[in-house]
Amino acid sequence: MNSDVLLQQCRAAQARHQLFAGSAGRPAEQPLTVVVAVSGGADSVALLHLLYHLTAEWRLTLHVAHLDHNLRQESAVDAQFVAQLAQTWGLPFHHQQLSPAALTGAAEGLEAAARRARYGFLTQVAVSVTPTGQVPVIALAHQANDQAETVLMHLVRGSGLRGLGGMRWVSQRLIGDLWPTAPPDQGAQPIQLVRPLLGAQRADILHYLQTHELAWREDSSNADQRFVRNQLRHSILPSLLALNPNLLDTLARTAQIVQQEADRLSALDQATLVTVLVEPRWSSTAIQAWHAQSRTQQEATAPARVVLDLAGLAAQSVAAQRGVLRAVLTLLAAPTTNLDFAHSESILTALPAPWRSSGPHPLVGAVAWSVVGASATTPARLSLHRKDVLPFAPTHPWLDEQWRTAVGCLPLADTGPIPVSIPVYDDWVLNITCGPGSALPDDWRSPNHPWQTYVDAARVGKLVLTTPRPGQRFAPLGLAGRHKALGDFFTDRKIPGALRSGWPLIVDAMTDAVLWVCGEQPGHHARLTPNTQVVLRLTWHHARNGQETTHAN
Repeated sequence: MNSDVLLQQCRAAQARHQLFAGSAGRPAEQPLTVVVAVSGGADSVALLHLLYHLTAEWRLTLHVAHLDHNLRQESAVDAQFVAQLAQTWGLPFHHQQLSPAALTGAAEGLEAAARRARYGFLTQVAVSVTPTGQVPVIALAHQANDQAETVLMHLVRGSGLRGLGGMRWVSQRLIGDLWPTAPPDQGAQPIQLVRPLLGAQRADILHYLQTHELAWREDSSNADQRFVRNQLRHSILPSLLALNPNLLDTLARTAQIVQQEADRLSALDQATLVTVLVEPRWSSTAIQAWHAQSRTQQEATAPARVVLDLAGLAAQSVAAQRGVLRAVLTLLAAPTTNLDFAHSESILTALPAPWRSSGPHPLVGAVAWSVVGASATTPARLSLHRKDVLPFAPTHPWLDEQWRTAVGCLPLADTGPIPVSIPVYDDWVLNITCGPGSALPDDWRSPNHPWQTYVDAARVGKLVLTTPRPGQRFAPLGLAGRHKALGDFFTDRKIPGALRSGWPLIVDAMTDAVLWVCGEQPGHHARLTPNTQVVLRLTWHHARNGQETTHAN
């Protein structure tokens, strides 16, 4: 055995890549539990035989796992073969057979559905047999020919660096990504996929099997050239090998270099993203933490929008711009959408200066992008956002759908004795003070304070904070009590349609009269008169900076 080439390659891989390094919390006397995926084919039989003979040397406890996809008539015989193999070597055997219709009609395609089912099954087995304190480990029999086919397949289909990097010797994943229905407390836990044969060529594996007189099963579907991988395996790769007999080693080396470059550039893109954020919610650490979550958690914590400084983005190289946009799109869309080069490129093509306000422009899935041009107070900005949210966060009080659903109408008279400060939403606070009409400040009518108003305390019943409803009418101050549709008032004031549903209103719940369209106009109903004795002052301010807002939109 010591002179065996495949065994030497396996030992070299362990030394270089630490395939079975174990878990930090594993007791020193406890072997490492490894689930070996065995289809019955040549590669998986060789892998199982190698690990079986390395069990004592590497202190492993092996479990054999086989999923019968039930897509071929002979699949049940394959399962029996693997079961007999495990029994012969005294190893625990885990088996599942899918129903004949389990994979048919899958939107992702048969190959992808079969792969998803296989990884889900293997993960369930690994979680169930791995002792507490160990990270579950699955050993897969991918080899150098598989790696070459994977790299070529991604190249043919079009892929970024991640795809061109192919498979890794050790992949750290999350249980929930491979097993979507895992219990929540397990889904966010790590799992390792290891590929001890990734550097071994098919010829070496066949020689190993023949030397040790090991039988294996041939999968008839591997000859079906309707599948892209099989076309590459039987037609394209042999032709390329005729041009370069060392192609497998060349592609393996290239894949490893590309993997390392992809990791380096991903970290650089995330760091660059942080420098061009207008709303600095995401730090490099926060982005890394987001990527470390399961896909389910990513979906739950993905931002609704990411806003970038356009001048800062344009100052980067085109490659860096592309990387930043890819990083943003991953945050917004990765859990549910396939991203490709065209998505980021379509934005870059449409963004040469000068930047004028436009959008939303549909991009991919539920994601769109919008631009707002530079103003005297703000730079030009690019927002990548979900289609159902505002492209840019309002710089004034605004009550989003979450507030409207959870609260809808906030009584202000029940908050306690005046003066009072009422936290409302997104760090906005509504202050209410009370004073005599004779003590009004000289500038109480000044238009420089649109988010402040005064009402006659004797002319209001029960104040509530709410948002517009269909058909609502408003009697603005200055129209002698005449009413107009609130929608027409918004149009006259050029309030963007996207903001109207969440615009804050102060309403008298006793009469349903709109007392104040916040930031725009007080109403006629509770206006101050020479007879006003007691005045209520309502003022919005932002809790983070402690300042009143002085503009409406």
